[in-house]
Amino acid sequence: MLKLGSTYLIVKNMEASIDFYSALLEMKPTTQNEDRWVQFDFHGSCIALWNPDYDTKRMGSGEILEDVYSETYMSYHKNMNLRYGNNVVLNFYIDDLKEEYERLKNLDIGHMTPMMYINVACPYHLFIINDPDGNQIEITGNMI
Repeated sequence: MLKLGSTYLIVKNMEASIDFYSALLEMKPTTQNEDRWVQFDFHGSCIALWNPDYDTKRMGSGEILEDVYSETYMSYHKNMNLRYGNNVVLNFYIDDLKEEYERLKNLDIGHMTPMMYINVACPYHLFIINDPDGNQIEITGNMI
């Protein structure tokens, strides 16, 4: 049986993404591997950020990389077609949605939608905030 290792987002600017997710999640990364990989561990799962430009720069540096990357990976990486933003929608739940909306609005860390309401399978309130790469983060919760 497969077990989920992590959910990760492909990012262009690691520093901007670390700042955004640190503010959003109210935590610092628990793991960072140079400018390539950052991980936020919480509640038995994790969200991670991957900067593929790190590999691209390193592969173009002239450094001998046979102990770092396999030839298969280097070929794959060279030919992969990256698309930033809207690859994954992260959904978070919070008890007081209004309070969280105001907190993030005051932080001004990304474009936010107004509060919205949906009632298809069940009623719920939400808003969406975009990270620096345009990934949508959906925040749902109670309207206290």
